[in-house]
Amino acid sequence: MGLVQLVTVVFIDTVMTDNAKAQIYENLAVGGNVFVELMSRRARQLAQMTHVLSMDFAFKNAIATSDHETIISVLENLKNRINAHVVMLISLERSVTANTMHTESINDTIQMAAALTEAERHGEASAIVTMDGKTYQITIVPLLAPDPIAWLCTGFEVDNRLLSELKKLILADVTIINMSNTVRKPIVASTLPLHASDTLLKSLLGVNAKEADTFEVNYKNEIYVSAKTTLYKADGQTIVTVLQRSLNDVLKPFYKLRKILYSFFILTLLLSILVSFRMARTVTRPVSTLVEGVREIAKGIYNHRVEIAQKDEIGELAEAFNVMSIGLEEKELVSDLLGKVISAPIAHELLKKGVALGGEQRQVTILFADIRDFTTISENRPPKQILTLLNMYITKMSAIIERYGGVIDKYIGDAIMALYGAPISSPDDADRALNSALDMVEALTGLNIEIEPMGFAPLNIGIGINTDIVLAGNMGSKSRLNYTVIGDGVNVASRLETLTKTAEFNTKIIVSSSTLDKSSGQYLTRPLGHVAVKGKSDKVTIYALDGHTIPAALPPAPQGNQGRY
Repeated sequence: MGLVQLVTVVFIDTVMTDNAKAQIYENLAVGGNVFVELMSRRARQLAQMTHVLSMDFAFKNAIATSDHETIISVLENLKNRINAHVVMLISLERSVTANTMHTESINDTIQMAAALTEAERHGEASAIVTMDGKTYQITIVPLLAPDPIAWLCTGFEVDNRLLSELKKLILADVTIINMSNTVRKPIVASTLPLHASDTLLKSLLGVNAKEADTFEVNYKNEIYVSAKTTLYKADGQTIVTVLQRSLNDVLKPFYKLRKILYSFFILTLLLSILVSFRMARTVTRPVSTLVEGVREIAKGIYNHRVEIAQKDEIGELAEAFNVMSIGLEEKELVSDLLGKVISAPIAHELLKKGVALGGEQRQVTILFADIRDFTTISENRPPKQILTLLNMYITKMSAIIERYGGVIDKYIGDAIMALYGAPISSPDDADRALNSALDMVEALTGLNIEIEPMGFAPLNIGIGINTDIVLAGNMGSKSRLNYTVIGDGVNVASRLETLTKTAEFNTKIIVSSSTLDKSSGQYLTRPLGHVAVKGKSDKVTIYALDGHTIPAALPPAPQGNQGRY
């Protein structure tokens, strides 16, 4: 806003200055014409008065006497009657026979040939001449008796007093300059101070004759707009009139307006600053607060709230932001709780595909793990101790299953059902399940050491593993469902876990041939024969899993099972 106003003020200043100059030039041009017309009218009036006096009979008789003293006396009388500065009598041969300026001189010559020639042609003439270092406006009329016997010349000095009177009429300073090189004092007369007129003369001499007759003069940091007019040019001399007006004088009204504009500019600038601070408090700061809030939300800090006590759109936005952060916080709590109730990959799959009943056929490796004789262990034990034991056991076993990318399908009392290949599958799902089972048996040794001080007998587990095509998806009702797998493959895995109780097998892990066929690792196994599963006519070939022939490296978990969902 300040920049716009500054440009506006500068633009107005420039326009006003240019308009003032244009107006001055126009006025000076008119003033120049008026000045020339006034000088011409003055010359005509002088000629008329001279004509009237030249017709006087007594005047003619005095001239006819040819007595020099008498003629001088008559000329002096004429000069006083018309208030002239000089009166001369010029013979037809163009010599001065009498001159009130030089009463003793006879038959002097004078530089006014052009004016005398014009008088001979038109009966009268006017001119501007320089005599004795002074400049005169003269008129020449014939002295008739009845034919011309001489020329009567009268003149007025062109001086500062004359120009001061003309200045009142044309409202401009006037300077008359003789441009002839032979003149010692070029400035004839001027209404300007002496130093200003000298500066004007220097500027005028620096203007080429071919240039425009308008120019500017800088005198004491004040600009004078000037217009030049040729007043008289003849007999080897050129006399010009220069009219000037001070630009500052013309612009005085505008200077007052400019002060008002500058004051208005400063006032509006201060108001703009105050408005800016106000905007910073009502707009910029609240927006910065909102931006900071968004950054906190991006960091996962969903309990962040913004405090903006405004009743405008910004306030509504802040309120909406807080509502959003509350919703995100609640969603985070739900997601965290969902991840604890069901496995993270299952939750991710539900959120990604949407919650809907139904499923799809997939090849899945199912693992069932169960604590042996848990009922006997639980006898005569408070429920709280039993729950503590179960939590310790399930925590260790679940961690191993999840480390290998397995998905906890459900906890059935002291039993664990885990899936490898649903909802996310990988090429080595069978190996992951086998390695999980071996690590679970190994981890049980450490758990038994932990629970011994609690008075619990050592735990023993049985694990069954089977790989088959099953139906994986959301089972249950529209109001309550569970992501799980169903099919014969699940029943087989459960049956194999039960077979670990058979003493003659002497193993904690039983796997089906289909799982070993899908595995690529090297394991210590023992064939256990073929068993029939309830509901199936074909028997299943089973093996005891006793360990690795080569220690297995931990395979990376499949993509999508980790992270937030």
